[in-house]
Amino acid sequence: MSRRVIQLEDRTILFSPDDPTPLTSRLQALLKMRVSDELTGAPPESRLTIEVAERCFIPRVASDGIAGLVGVPRQVFPSLNTQDYFVRLTIRGEGYVARSEVVKAPLDITYPATFTPPQLNLELHREPVVITGRIIRFVSNIPTPLAGASVGVTGIWRTPPPSNAVVPADPPNLVSLQPPLYTDRAALTQFLRQRDLPPLGGPDKTLIDDTAPGANPIRLSDRQGLGAGDILLIDSGQPDLAEFIAVKTVPVASPADQPALITLDHPVIHAHRRDAIVKQVNPQPFGAQRQFKVNAIAGDTCVFLDAMTGLAAAQEVQINGPPGPDEYHKLMRFSVTSDADGYYRLPPLGRVAQLEIHAEKIVGAQTFKADVIFRPDYRRRENRLDLTLAV
Repeated sequence: MSRRVIQLEDRTILFSPDDPTPLTSRLQALLKMRVSDELTGAPPESRLTIEVAERCFIPRVASDGIAGLVGVPRQVFPSLNTQDYFVRLTIRGEGYVARSEVVKAPLDITYPATFTPPQLNLELHREPVVITGRIIRFVSNIPTPLAGASVGVTGIWRTPPPSNAVVPADPPNLVSLQPPLYTDRAALTQFLRQRDLPPLGGPDKTLIDDTAPGANPIRLSDRQGLGAGDILLIDSGQPDLAEFIAVKTVPVASPADQPALITLDHPVIHAHRRDAIVKQVNPQPFGAQRQFKVNAIAGDTCVFLDAMTGLAAAQEVQINGPPGPDEYHKLMRFSVTSDADGYYRLPPLGRVAQLEIHAEKIVGAQTFKADVIFRPDYRRRENRLDLTLAV
């Protein structure tokens, strides 16, 4: 900046101020985000946290779902005028599936004279809930449990319908997966195919170490009979923790009967204890194939399909689509039967704001049934819904 002359009484002072700091060398917004609840479109109900893989980014979370990253552009995007930059971040909130995103800061030929932070609108998915209850009917005015009653979802609403209009339900073309998805899956490009995965006979393998979620590779007691592409059932003795994951690489330098570090196609989702049983499975021929109709993210339990045709007998499924690799899951349908005491339990449910449930039981020449509209409370892991059937 040009020199200035300042006269102070009988003194003359020459003042040479520094040039103003360029805008891109000042602390400012690097990424702007608006985060909302997928079901309601409103800001999330819980406090959000943001984790950033790259250095020099400072997360900021305000009210009403407003969030972002701040920092100095010249420090984090030094060559934005010649190349793109990518920022890897994860957004977490209690009651929501953690969401990971890679955000692109696009090349800007006017940089560093100008800088416009990218903007991101992000929907968070609720963690799944379970609907459970008891089926009864009245016999001589006495409530009596109904065993063997069929209970199923007959319609769904992805978002809450307005109170002043009648909105028909969508077909319940959704399934529940165990474990949840390992990677993001885009609608129309991804496919779910029936492929049962019974365990092979022979000696089992075990985990050598306690294994934390996200671990890959894992250490097994031996590598005998294993090769790239083989599918493992990890923690086969724990149905709620069991995972099907294909082997990516197997070391060959050590003896086959010694512990080996096995790399998998996906990191494990659940924690597994040392000595958990690991079995190799025998993939069966493919069955019916269905297409994803709604985008899904890693951690989602429910996926929405184009139809349910051909999946009535499916126990396990394979999910494939670019860029891969494939995934394998236990499949559960939203149709169950009450037990001997009349109790029922639907599979974990997510991404549905309202659903229509039908229960039915034929007793002699009479059909007892009930239809209810139910809105799950996603703030509670278990939702209780008792049903009374009548003719």
